[in-house]
Amino acid sequence: MQFGLDFYTLNRSFQFFYGHSLIYLVLAAFFVISRIKYNEKSNRTSNTYLISRISNMLIVQCVAIGLFSTLNVFVFDLELDTTAWVDRIFLILTFSILLLNSFFPYYLFIVMRKQIHSIRTFQGTLNRTAFILVSLFCVAYICFVLKLVIYSAEVLSTSFCRVFYQVLMCLALAQFLCFLLTLKDVHIFVSELLQGVFLSRRTAQFGLVLFVYVPMLLWPFAVIFNLPIFFIAMVSFVFVVHIVSQSRAVSRDFLTGMNNRNELYRYLSRLFEKDDELTSSLNLIFIDINKFKSINDTYGHTQGDKALICMANCLRQSAFSKDCFLSRYAGDEFIVVIKENPENTVGKFIDNLNKNISNANMTNTDPYRLSIAIGAVSYSDEFNTVEKFIEAADRKMYDMKSESEKNSRHLISRLP
Repeated sequence: MQFGLDFYTLNRSFQFFYGHSLIYLVLAAFFVISRIKYNEKSNRTSNTYLISRISNMLIVQCVAIGLFSTLNVFVFDLELDTTAWVDRIFLILTFSILLLNSFFPYYLFIVMRKQIHSIRTFQGTLNRTAFILVSLFCVAYICFVLKLVIYSAEVLSTSFCRVFYQVLMCLALAQFLCFLLTLKDVHIFVSELLQGVFLSRRTAQFGLVLFVYVPMLLWPFAVIFNLPIFFIAMVSFVFVVHIVSQSRAVSRDFLTGMNNRNELYRYLSRLFEKDDELTSSLNLIFIDINKFKSINDTYGHTQGDKALICMANCLRQSAFSKDCFLSRYAGDEFIVVIKENPENTVGKFIDNLNKNISNANMTNTDPYRLSIAIGAVSYSDEFNTVEKFIEAADRKMYDMKSESEKNSRHLISRLP
């Protein structure tokens, strides 16, 4: 009897899953992940770190699953006679896949903690405890696998296999615990990532179910049959994160990170399609930085960019937690869309903005001081298009700016 043939019945039970179809899947996943890593090299978004780290682990899994599937096809489809060394390779690859599948939830836990909470691998009691336990278990697991591979039949004829199955169950339990530890952070990340994407809240909910809860519910089947369910879910997860990041890069202003003009028009167009959204509580605020051209001409475009970034930060600090859409319209012009309620009003937003700009002027060491002109309008039936709504706020802003400049000139003329 060749080495490991009885113990290898596990491989026979799921050889159907590790055939041609999985080879094609792994090849496709490898090329998709490689392309994503290549594209992310030119990005500096908050999701780049997450995509890059998870992609590295997925490539390792691609290699392990691909080798196992290829060997499986050669042995079973071509009905080749196996040798002791082939059985040894089968066992090593089988247990390597089991280890990688179980290590991935811990790896995701570490990556998510750094992404969401800026907590490093060895920072905090929870992270250090998880690292110590996972490291000890991996060492014990590898020792068991090496003993099984080296001593072959002698080990198989003893109670060692029963002990090893218990180790596998502990491995599965460790995977489940890492799932639980990661669940909250993944939920937060996916919610923030997919909320408002693809024009549907249901899409965000579907993404949560697909990438967070389905892999966890199918965890027992993945453990029993050594199915790459978590691997497939993570490849899909990375792909969606990349697509959404690319989409947001198109809809974001490169300098300030705010929504750009195209995204503003898409947002307002969606509101104009719903009659219940078009009420007097819908307000549009047009904001312009005073004498921005002189800042560029006098101090250079670097200082001009710095002024725009400072303005964007003040807008973010002034924004309400919901029903407040911020965008850079063009140049030094910004637009804010607010759905008023008794607690959050346009007047309150403007007061907060003026206060934050004043604080920024006091703390900055720049040779200029920011000031703004504001025009705000509430929706009415006369604004039957997005363009008319924006033009009304634009006119209001320029009227206020002209009036302010007129008053300033009048004041100067009266000075002795």
